Amino acid sequence: MKKLSLLLGVTLLLTSVTGCTLLYPNWGKPTASPTKTKTGDPKPTDTGTPEPTVTNKGKADVEIMDASVYAQDGIIQVVAQVTNFSEDGGTCTATFTGGGKTVSVSAKAESNAANTQCHPLEINLAGLPSGAGSVTVSYDSEAKHGVSSAEPVTIP
Repeated sequence: MKKLSLLLGVTLLLTSVTGCTLLYPNWGKPTASPTKTKTGDPKPTDTGTPEPTVTNKGKADVEIMDASVYAQDGIIQVVAQVTNFSEDGGTCTATFTGGGKTVSVSAKAESNAANTQCHPLEINLAGLPSGAGSVTVSYDSEAKHGVSSAEPVTIP
């Protein structure tokens, strides 16, 4: 009876651990570190919304699923996806704009079952002013381009 209980416990443990791959199918794949770039102060007429780029590329419908400030970790974490196709090889770029500062980070995107997922994007809070700002995510590949709606964030 003890052997059966032990076997059942081990089976449940292994099932719960491997179940994570069902929630995020790209779990465990090597990831590239986001690259960080900083730009100077925006022009006084800048509204914080990226200007559309003239391109012959197809449209990418970019959606920000979550944009959260984690002050204790010193980051803004942005989770985004492209909802209208699935492809590998694209790049997602998260851009924070607020308090006269603009900061961008990029990471690769990869196909999922029904869409294209951006690897989590982390914007470092160091040097960013406290207060209200916004985050947008753009997607760019050889064939597709798109920019999300702005998501408001507040830095404490």
